[in-house]
Parts: sequence; structure tokens; C-alpha cells
Amino acid sequence: MKKVSSKINYMHVIVPSKSLPLPIQQVDVPPRLKLSFAKKLMLPIFTNNKLVDAAKNAIEIWLIDTRTNHRITETNTNQGSSTMKLEVLVLDGDFRCEDDMVWTNDQFNAAIVKAREGRRPLLVGSTLNVAMNNQGVAVIEDVAFTDNSSWIRSRRFRIGVRVMATSYYGPRIQEALSESFTVKDHRGELYKKHYPPTLTDNIWRLKNIGKDGPIDKRLESEGIKNVQDFLKLHTIDPDKLQNLVGMSDRQWRTTLNHAKTCSMGGKCYVFKSEGCDVIFSPIGEILAARIGDQTCSLQQLHQEHKAQVNQLASMAYEQWDQLEEVVANEMALAAYEGLTSFPEEKPSSSCTPASNESMISSGSQNAEYLNKMGSRTATSGVAMVTNSNNSLDSALAIPTSDAIYWIPSLAVDDDRFTWNNSTNLGCWDQVD
Repeated sequence: MKKVSSKINYMHVIVPSKSLPLPIQQVDVPPRLKLSFAKKLMLPIFTNNKLVDAAKNAIEIWLIDTRTNHRITETNTNQGSSTMKLEVLVLDGDFRCEDDMVWTNDQFNAAIVKAREGRRPLLVGSTLNVAMNNQGVAVIEDVAFTDNSSWIRSRRFRIGVRVMATSYYGPRIQEALSESFTVKDHRGELYKKHYPPTLTDNIWRLKNIGKDGPIDKRLESEGIKNVQDFLKLHTIDPDKLQNLVGMSDRQWRTTLNHAKTCSMGGKCYVFKSEGCDVIFSPIGEILAARIGDQTCSLQQLHQEHKAQVNQLASMAYEQWDQLEEVVANEMALAAYEGLTSFPEEKPSSSCTPASNESMISSGSQNAEYLNKMGSRTATSGVAMVTNSNNSLDSALAIPTSDAIYWIPSLAVDDDRFTWNNSTNLGCWDQVD
């Protein structure tokens, strides 16, 4: 800090430490130095929560040379003799402070917001007064609001930081001001939306659905308590779900798209019956069916087998809690081995050549799910390749040149996923 003060005196006329304060600077004359927030604040802000920057680190205030817009650092400072301290304050969110604006001390002071009568100080913490180090940086580690911002006209606050008058007598340094923001009561943090939601999140974590509101209660009465239930009903009966929600089309799209951003996790579900097992995603989408020793997608089945699988799916939905839960990559390997078991002769009745239609139909979240379903797993004969760009540690030997790779890809015409192999052969074509 001593070096920073020396730099300030070097840039301006040195003022004796016991001199009277300088007159208020004219508003149209920009000061040579200013304080500035290094990063924006992390939003939203709740009472009783420590303020941090957008990177979730302690807030840093920098001393800036307004001629170069660069921070004054140790490399261009000289030895000095005083320590400059800063004060953290609350200002009205309506106070105008664009980057190129200049304001006076009086204008800044007039915008300061004090606590409501009978309340605790609006800001509390151990770093309301903080020293600036010799590299032109002050760190605000422990500051929190005690009250929300709903009671002032603008309903928004700013954080302001100024030089304490008792620690510095040089030319004016313009104050730092944050962006404007609302402060919510910490109880609201318990009910905030999740981005992205998880499958086990309560349904009111989705946009446009309030906790204990009419939509929340209607859905709960139908057994829809979490995001997984919500998306599962959308897979089974989307019209019923939309009617239950009762939103406008625009709100409905917003809520549904928010739900679809959730991760599908690393599991899938199997409904077993005599002669046919059906494999589902966590939200009820049919991923594959195994008939005998052959596994294929719903679109690859002959019509009679497709009807059988759909009938089994209806039975599975009614007893979802009883389905077998399987780790996704293990099931993917089993499904893959079925899909890539090329017999010497084509089967005559089980599966038709691969269709361009997708066996998954509900949206973009399935790209992540398919990546997990297609992740490489140790095996002696085959490897599955995904559409991910990430490099994966493989514990298997890449098969010889006659291997076929199955890749989940996005169809151009209908924006849905399909399985494509590395050749142009159908699912059961012979490999020479």
C-alpha cells in the first residue's frame, strides 16, 4: 500500500498530510485515478449470504489509472509512507454510473442507502473497511446483506466502495460501483429454481411452477412429484401432461424445455417378460428391445413385434417402480453386442434393416444420455464409439478391420437421434 500511495503523489501534486481536504472536483473533469470492481458479482444475492464475484471468489477492488485503464501495480510504484483504506457501502440501484460517467462526492453520498429504522446495519461483515495492498488490490472477503431490497423505490441496490477520508489526503479517487441487483430474503433461496434441474428435483423447481401453487398441487394429485415423473408422463401421454399443467403454449414450452435440460444420469430400466425384454431411459423412452438373443431398436422391429413391445411398454409404465435398474454403460454394452452380432445368414423374422428414425424422441437432453449409453467399456471383441469429442480412456483392444462401430447421430431431417454404423450396411447385413 505504501508504494501505491507514492505512485499517487508522483502522478499529482504532493499534498501535505495535514492539509485541508481538496474542494469537490467539477463533474466534467475525470479524476486520474478510480476504484473498480475486478469482476461482476455473483447473482442472485440473498440476505445473510457472503457476497462473492461471478467466479465465486472473494471480491477484488482495483486501483485504476484512468488514462490507461490499467491497474496500478507494484512494477510502477515507488516507496511511500501511508496506507489507504476503503469503505464498503450500499447505494440505490437507480444511481447512474456507466463506465464513462463521472460523478461528484456529493452525488455519490446522496445515493447511499441506510438501514431501515429499527433494523440492523444493511451490510455486516469483517471487511467493510479494508486496506489496499501495494499492488493496487483490496480484497472484500466477508460482507453480507441483512435486509432485502424490496423496500426502496427502485427495489435494487448497488455496492459502492470509496476511499476512507481519514486514510488519504491526495487528489480525488473516483468510487467503485457494482452493477445494480435485487437482494432477496434468504428464505427464498430454499425455493429457487435449479439450472439445470435433476431428475429427483421437486416439480416446483421448474420454471412457471410455484411451490404449493395450483399447478404443483394438480400434478402431485396425479403422482407427479419430481422432474423424472414430469418427463416420464410427457413420454407416455404428453397431451395429458399439458392439460394438467394448464399453461399457455409459451409458458408450457418454457417449462418443458427447462425440464429437458436435466441430466439423464447413468442408469436405465429393464422390463422383463417371457421372450422379450424392453429397455427404457429414466424418463420412459424405449431404448431397445431384446427378443431371444437379438437386441434392436423399436424402429427395427417388424410390425407385429413392434406392437408387442408397445404393449409391454404400457405394462411397464404401470409398474415402473418394479423395473430392474441397470447401470447404463453395462446395458449399452449388452445392447451393442446384440446389435452387432452378425450371423452368417440374415434373420428372417426379428429385425429389419436399421431405420433412419430414432429410437429416442424427446429432445436434446438425450444426446448426453446416449453418450453415457455409448461410453467405451472393457470387452474382448467390440468397441462402441459416441458422438462426443472427449477423449476416453479405453481398456479394450480396438477390433480388427472387420469391426463395425455404432454411432448415435442427429438426423438432419427431423432433429432426432438414430444409430448409424461405420458402414452403409443394415443391422443384420453380413460383413465380408
